Amino acid sequence: MPSPKLHFITNGVFSTSIAGGDIHFLKLAEAAARAGYELNFFGGHALQKVIEEHKLHGTVTLTDHAAMPKVNQGALTGQLAMFRDFLGRYRRTLAQLRVIAPGDFVYAVSDYWFDVLPAVRASARRKLMVLHMEAPTFNQILHRKRPDVDPMRLASFHYWASQEWSLRRFCACPSKHIFHLHPNMVPRLKEHGVLEREMTYLSYGLEVAATEAVPDGERTYDVVWIGRVHRQKGIEDLLTTLEYLAGRLKGFKAIFIGNVREALAPELAARGLDKHVEFSGFVREAEKIRIFKASRVFLMPSRHEGSPRVIGESIIAGTPVVAYDIPNYRPVFGEFIRYVPAFNLDAYRLAAEDEVRRMRIGENYLLHLDLDRFKHDNSWETTQAKFLGALQRMDGGPNGAQS
Repeated sequence: MPSPKLHFITNGVFSTSIAGGDIHFLKLAEAAARAGYELNFFGGHALQKVIEEHKLHGTVTLTDHAAMPKVNQGALTGQLAMFRDFLGRYRRTLAQLRVIAPGDFVYAVSDYWFDVLPAVRASARRKLMVLHMEAPTFNQILHRKRPDVDPMRLASFHYWASQEWSLRRFCACPSKHIFHLHPNMVPRLKEHGVLEREMTYLSYGLEVAATEAVPDGERTYDVVWIGRVHRQKGIEDLLTTLEYLAGRLKGFKAIFIGNVREALAPELAARGLDKHVEFSGFVREAEKIRIFKASRVFLMPSRHEGSPRVIGESIIAGTPVVAYDIPNYRPVFGEFIRYVPAFNLDAYRLAAEDEVRRMRIGENYLLHLDLDRFKHDNSWETTQAKFLGALQRMDGGPNGAQS
């Protein structure tokens, strides 16, 4: 019997600098290849390079003529350029759907229209998609009630409309399965008529074995932060907290992970923090783990997040997390975070100081929690097994009959 074929619709990859959602589908693809599925990817030239770099065995059905030039995603001209590029990929995907046979699987790796709608229109009877994050509602966009809503609102309205239309179309398919990355998404999916057996909760995935392979060393930094400069990340609260800690803790040191020096170095210097904060720049996985293990506390003052992998990365590295108590955290991370009432900066500074002081004398709250369970539940191995299990339940696993 020939191996079942699994098509990934991946039109959202426009750079070789991959993000969280890209890592997620690559890990799932690796598991599917090991399990005996034949892989094909719909996407552009950037995706083709990513597939080659990750040594994934599969074919690529190209949906662009060339990689999209870099644009300013925060500017209207950049957003329009991206929309035109995605529209071109969508049209080229539709024109090549004949390569997908009725007995194949098709998986939309995002909830955007340019991935989901081709999956809906494909002849494959077994269709899958993933819901990574919930878009802001129309009302939240209109009145800017969520921190990730951009000032022009254009990108946010596109995100909302795309997700809503994609879900409606996909949920109308007779043989479907939806992966969701947050427990709070279940009521919305049920409102769309999705049955329990048609949905699976997947973790964001963690490199547990790789983290455990990095030796524990001396914790030389009091604080670590990783992220990007965006209004939802709570940058002002982060910098104000660092000012407070530098004034309260002798020999205070912090490190920022990521390409944020250009954006943040002038402000750090203006606040007198330049001698307290180091920039690592972009780092590979092993170095990121080493930095987490060399730090006492991870500060996460974000004002909105989905289920950020970086919190899990800090937890399995044994580094306490101090974060605002925003709605999405507790269902995913439970007791593994030190929560502060949302956006109470005074309380946040005090909690950060308390946690650093405790870590300086060897008191780590994570040592008293069930870290082994957390690691198991969120490991890539568990996530990949749940993905493969969903495929097999659709009666199309390598050892199952095709319908």
